[in-house]
Amino acid sequence: MARVCHSIWEMAIPLIWEELYDISVFTALLGITEDGFEGPDIFMDNSSVPQCEEPVYSRLAYHARFIRTMEFTLNSKAWRIVKILSNTPSFNESLVKLKFLDIAVDPLKETVDGAVLLRTFHTPIMTRIGILVDSVNVQTPAEPLRSFVQAITTSHLPSLQSLCIESAGSSSIDPFYLEEVLRAHQQLQEVEIITADCTQEMLEILKDLPVLRDLRLRFWNHSVEESLPILSMMEKGFPHLVRLDIRCALKAINQVLGSIESEQMEAFKMSVPWAGLNSDLRMGRMLERLWQFTELKEVELRLGITVVWEDIEPVLACRGLTRFSLISAQLEWIPIDGTHLDAMAQAWPHLSHLAVTHAYHQPMTGTPLVKLADLIHLTNTRPSLRSLCISFDARRNGQEQIFDLLTAPTETIPRSWCQLELLDVGVSLKDPDTETQLGQLFTSWWPTLGELKKARRSRQNWYPVMEFVRRAAGVPSFP
Repeated sequence: MARVCHSIWEMAIPLIWEELYDISVFTALLGITEDGFEGPDIFMDNSSVPQCEEPVYSRLAYHARFIRTMEFTLNSKAWRIVKILSNTPSFNESLVKLKFLDIAVDPLKETVDGAVLLRTFHTPIMTRIGILVDSVNVQTPAEPLRSFVQAITTSHLPSLQSLCIESAGSSSIDPFYLEEVLRAHQQLQEVEIITADCTQEMLEILKDLPVLRDLRLRFWNHSVEESLPILSMMEKGFPHLVRLDIRCALKAINQVLGSIESEQMEAFKMSVPWAGLNSDLRMGRMLERLWQFTELKEVELRLGITVVWEDIEPVLACRGLTRFSLISAQLEWIPIDGTHLDAMAQAWPHLSHLAVTHAYHQPMTGTPLVKLADLIHLTNTRPSLRSLCISFDARRNGQEQIFDLLTAPTETIPRSWCQLELLDVGVSLKDPDTETQLGQLFTSWWPTLGELKKARRSRQNWYPVMEFVRRAAGVPSFP
């Protein structure tokens, strides 16, 4: 029995320690029991841990060598642990498998030295580093991020492929430090930057990264037009870019799109807040730039500005799309009706996911233009659809002929050949007494439908319809 337990322990420990989400477990390994560090001595079997003159450090090193992913929140307690680990002999050398490091910095009263933070966990095989600082009440909130980014700039990280730096609120970092870290690591394949301001120099450096494939940019300072860079005509770059996700002013997005020379672009996502609209540039003209990407498969538009169909229509020319999302942050219904949905279905023969919905819950002004008949027509026209997220009018008034189908023989109810699996009704409108009828319609139209969702804060009660769909699909009911 002892041998069996020992064998199981030896197999389990590498799996248990492969991903670490709370560095306080190190205090148990070190035997620290002072205030704030109490904890059980977990996963210990000292008979298998190589012993030396300092058994506590040996035990820590034995378990640390299995860690591949480390993700934790840096609060006051965690910072004290980091300082202990930074002074622990051979701890850093023990992290022989650590490749992924993600740190979220909570508001702290202490001053955090970002260089110590990185040095404690730095390994030459590290492929991803991410840090998030989102604080408003700290005296020098940008300091942990600034010193951490400076440490990345000067560290030897030959395997680093993914870099995520997120700074929000008063913790925003000076773009100069971001530019320096990007210059220092030309081998980056994935970059995510969320900060206040964009600079032309930063975009030029990103453009010249030779193997960059995945780029996500969020610049949240849109309160005044002067906060955005006035970009000159950028030369072509981004030679191997595959995915672009960008949130900033329309003018900056337009110039970034125009500078991409990659022929491998597969996904484009953009978010334009209401303050990011530039009056001398129409979104439709900008989206015409997508025509150059013959491999494009996914487009997502999150818009805080009012749009018309002419703004969206250029995307129809991207014939290879399999996923399209239009998400509006306006408190008015998206000006898309059944005719427009039909145009999308005709334009994208391989479409598997379509979303035309809203980022906010009701109240909405006006009446949704999409009707129940438009849904069945859409899925009949495009049977490749597997998920549909759309806000529509499901009320009986004006649609009596659809509801009258339920009084006819079952075989007369039209059935779509589309194997739809997910229907997200968003903030759709319905009558309070039609839940059963709608459930019958949906499950008759799409026998493969297994899940129905709604916007989290929608005032419409769709739960009876959701339960009907789940029961029809043989899925357990909600608890």
